[in-house]
Amino acid sequence: MMPKSSYLLAEAPEVDLAVASAMAQELERYLTQDELYWTLIVRVEGRERSLKMTGGDLLTRLHRLQHMRDQLSAWQNERLDEAQKLVNEMSYSLRTRFHQRLQREAKARLGSLRWFLDDCPADPPRCRVEFPFEMRNRQRIEEIVKVLGDELDDELKGQLDAIDRQIRLLSRPVQFIWHKVLEPIFPRTPYWYLYIRP
Repeated sequence: MMPKSSYLLAEAPEVDLAVASAMAQELERYLTQDELYWTLIVRVEGRERSLKMTGGDLLTRLHRLQHMRDQLSAWQNERLDEAQKLVNEMSYSLRTRFHQRLQREAKARLGSLRWFLDDCPADPPRCRVEFPFEMRNRQRIEEIVKVLGDELDDELKGQLDAIDRQIRLLSRPVQFIWHKVLEPIFPRTPYWYLYIRP
């Protein structure tokens, strides 16, 4: 059984900021290489952490931080502005590569979600426990869709619609399924899948 803490996803803002800043600085290298999950070493809280960087994860961290500005110091807000500016510049100058990489990531995350949801009927208790953790994929797809807009290809749109139908069919409404600290950052619209559970 998965421990509760493995899916609450409430990182301290300073940790999120350190990781987002490192990812922003690495974005050009990430986009000019072929790896979808880019290994990144980030020094946080006095120790080095090995993380897997993706565009969707970077967009998620920036989204969280933009909604937590009042918890950041003036210096931290400046650092966030720098990271956001760097991401905006890179996503403009390498727009085609960035969008292609996001499409590829969305496809991979949809595949993971499909495997999870297809296995749910065989083991409902495990499905219920792991559901909040697995919805990280759906939330990252949300951030990707915001950036891609009309450029999300039709095949991916169809797959996303099918996944969403599957999520709705096996779930019922509940209170917010992640850590309460994150609830104002991820409201029911458009993050409806964070307010349901099998």
